Amino acid sequence: MELIIVQNTAELERLEGVITRNLQSFYQVGRALAEIRDRGYYRDVLGFETFEGYCKAKWDFTGRYARTLMASSEVIENLSGTIVPVSSSPKIQIPATESQCRPLARLEPDQQREAWQQAVDTAPEGKVTAAIVAKVVKEMTAPDKTKTIKIKPKPKEVKSGELMSERFKVVWEALLEEIKNEKHLKWKTTSKEAALQSVNVLIDVITIK
Repeated sequence: MELIIVQNTAELERLEGVITRNLQSFYQVGRALAEIRDRGYYRDVLGFETFEGYCKAKWDFTGRYARTLMASSEVIENLSGTIVPVSSSPKIQIPATESQCRPLARLEPDQQREAWQQAVDTAPEGKVTAAIVAKVVKEMTAPDKTKTIKIKPKPKEVKSGELMSERFKVVWEALLEEIKNEKHLKWKTTSKEAALQSVNVLIDVITIK
């Protein structure tokens, strides 16, 4: 057990070193953050109850910004066709900034590739900007388009004005983070069906008198 803790601590320090050295490199930062989240280092090594709490305390990132960076890194991996090691950068023509990836992250993987290729093909002198990418995505997702574009739905958040104890909030955020982690891992350790059944149990507990 002690050996595992030492190994996890060393791996966390390596990943945090990547973030520190590459705060201007959104892909490497997003990839390192995703590994810290997926492997639970923020919890097991540092004792943070939520990934959002870790990001805020360690990097002064909001959870939303951290998720934006991670989503952008997923766009890069989709466009490059592989996971790029955090110690290196992609070599093919792909987005150079997080702002270019942000509109693409709203699309499903196949639409991401289509939108990016269209942006590259239509960019004046081949100079792709975030505005060009956003325009292409907007045109692709316009209501009057004949083809259907699948957009990733944004997760619903509890309204700030609703009554919620601090203890409930901590437990809820931890549960939500675990569900997000399982989804990111493609439901490899917990099936989607099991997650849905668990949520239905919660609904029954809350609604049944």
